[in-house]
Amino acid sequence: MGGRRSPSVADRAFHFVDNLLHKALDGDLPTISSKEAISRPDQASILKHIPEKEFLAQIAPKDVKNAPIPSYDPGVFDNELLKLKLYATVKDGKVKEPEGNITKGTYLGTQVALTQAYSKIEQTFASLFDVLGIEPTLPRYLTLEEQRKLYNWTSYPKKEDGSPSDYPPHLLTIPPDQSYTPFGIFNAIGLIQTQVILRKLTPDEDGFLGKTKKWLLEKERAVAYGGEPEKGLKIQDVVDYNKFHRKWGTDINEGGNIGLLDDWFSDRRFADQQFTGTNPATITQASAKWIEDFTKAAKAGGYDKWVTALGKATPTNLFVQDGSYFRKACGVSDPEAVLFNKEEGSGENWCVGAVTLFQLYDDGKLHPIAICIDHKGSMEKSVTIFNKRMSPSDSTSGEKEDWPWRYAKTCAQVTDWMRHELVIHLTLSHFVEEAIIVATNRTIPMNHAVHRLLYPHWYKTLSLNAAARTSLVPQVIRDIVGVSPAQASSFIRDAYDNYDFVASYVPNDLKRRGFPNTEEGLKTPRYKNYPYAKNMLSLWTVLRRYAKSMLEIAFPNDDSVLKDEYIQAWYKEVRSGGHMPSFPEIKTLDSLVDAVTMCIFIASPFHSAVNYLQNFYQAFVVAKPPALCKSPPTALEALRKFKEPDLVTALPINRQREWLLAAQIPWLLSFKVEDDRSLLNYAASQWYVYKYKTSPAEVKVRDVSQRLYTDLQELQKAFYYNSVAMDKGSVPYMVCDPGLTAVSILI
Repeated sequence: MGGRRSPSVADRAFHFVDNLLHKALDGDLPTISSKEAISRPDQASILKHIPEKEFLAQIAPKDVKNAPIPSYDPGVFDNELLKLKLYATVKDGKVKEPEGNITKGTYLGTQVALTQAYSKIEQTFASLFDVLGIEPTLPRYLTLEEQRKLYNWTSYPKKEDGSPSDYPPHLLTIPPDQSYTPFGIFNAIGLIQTQVILRKLTPDEDGFLGKTKKWLLEKERAVAYGGEPEKGLKIQDVVDYNKFHRKWGTDINEGGNIGLLDDWFSDRRFADQQFTGTNPATITQASAKWIEDFTKAAKAGGYDKWVTALGKATPTNLFVQDGSYFRKACGVSDPEAVLFNKEEGSGENWCVGAVTLFQLYDDGKLHPIAICIDHKGSMEKSVTIFNKRMSPSDSTSGEKEDWPWRYAKTCAQVTDWMRHELVIHLTLSHFVEEAIIVATNRTIPMNHAVHRLLYPHWYKTLSLNAAARTSLVPQVIRDIVGVSPAQASSFIRDAYDNYDFVASYVPNDLKRRGFPNTEEGLKTPRYKNYPYAKNMLSLWTVLRRYAKSMLEIAFPNDDSVLKDEYIQAWYKEVRSGGHMPSFPEIKTLDSLVDAVTMCIFIASPFHSAVNYLQNFYQAFVVAKPPALCKSPPTALEALRKFKEPDLVTALPINRQREWLLAAQIPWLLSFKVEDDRSLLNYAASQWYVYKYKTSPAEVKVRDVSQRLYTDLQELQKAFYYNSVAMDKGSVPYMVCDPGLTAVSILI
């Protein structure tokens, strides 16, 4: 067939009239809408060729050099891995890691190889978990005794050898009774490969070839040998490169990123990200102590206008993003110690624990006031710079060349990268949910109401988490952050150990961070630019209503919950085996409903909100780098002298390997959710399954599913209006759309 053209106005008019004049063959048969009728094939479209010009525009490029490579042919890719000896072997019953190592490669080629390799790693764990019966392709019913044998905890907080655990308690990948069998050894081969393959596919810094490397070298030579520093690499060069060489789109923003905006570096974009970026979940009302500390810093730095402004500001209008705890979380006792890391094959990296003070105006605008670029135990021992712009309405003409302030914002973004990627995203969604999955399978039978309600929201989560622990964190993230692997593990454990499950319920979380926790309270103009808060509260309300209606079928009252031995064992297992003491004691129906709602919320809307915008905000690495590439200044006067070259040297602009890896992570993690894995499709699917069932309980499930679908469909519209209501020029915020929100942690 030659293809179909888009329907014209005449086509639409014809189909509209045709539908009016022609009745269905049978009124009881389903009919399609006018919209669907327009796009369905007919005789004319089937027999018609598309125009020659349109056809020729879509065929492959004439020169193979210009052919797009979204992925390598799997046979070609596998042949190359075998040729380069990038496979594990077994000798004398012991597994030996791959001999090969890629030392040279192009930027694009490495990008594609890493994407394909990580996909294979995920497939490896999916296959393993399929065979084990943990996440089987075809469902298998296991008795509770069989579940307990299969779902075992790793040792925590220490490993069996007494050293600190690398990660929070999670599923023991290979069950103890399989460790020494041929099955266990077979799996070990695959696991060894996953533990090294990404590193071995990534050339060292001096091993990159191709046009990108040549372009960088020409810029460096202009400075080193030509005596022409004005021809050295500048931020604008990176902006231009991003416009013409970024990846094709597979995420919800179709490959766009913040670097395509003319004002990507501005206060406005920096502030907007606190409400609608990858991490909109940690901005918190400033305590009296923080206000006092920043006021003292303003006095010490000679910022007299800010001293006056802070004295007049309403305390409840001041908010912070607080990274002051970083050193303690990393297990570093000295508050002034330098956070630094250098991995083999990578450059030197620094991490900072920045604290940023914002002011929220009544019209909804958020404005950055000051940034402590790296909190070292006290403001007196730290460098704190204040914004030259006193309010959002001040002139923006000098923002682009305000290099000290732009550097400070970069420090704040490094802090947020660490907090978002390792805490909010990895730990508080992936790892918290995994602990609950393991505990549930150890205590609740598969045919129990709670297990059945939660099961669809755990699709593929365990195998994905195993892949991340084995490959993504140790092979990629460790190379690009400014803390050692041991410090990164401590940082993750600290987040898990200090997590408060109940305080993180959406209404509780909003309240503790200083925001209204009611729909009415969030309607005021003051919060119009915080759609995350509005959307999450709405989703919490809808999901809680759904969970309660479903659970009431099996548990009509508090007494039925209290007497259920499995529920009582469940919360105890999460607390003990999962080392999560904040998980609630479940004695009432409401406490059960809240806990189950939170489990669904973490797996679906929360994870989607903090995951699927990563490519847009982080793929343009200079806007949000994972680390600094030069040690931060230790005095305010030094920072005040910063020029563009100082910011350039702090960014991984001249480091192709680190730039590639930093851009690759958001690319890997932001693929758009398939339509059949959305929260909305989950509701529709369950309704269809129960559509013709007749028992009272099944009819209730059908009706509850219909209500859920209707509620979610209404939220689609509400979230659109929440996004449109933001200030003009805001990046649309539709990541919470139930049609885009994944039903589980899928990536």
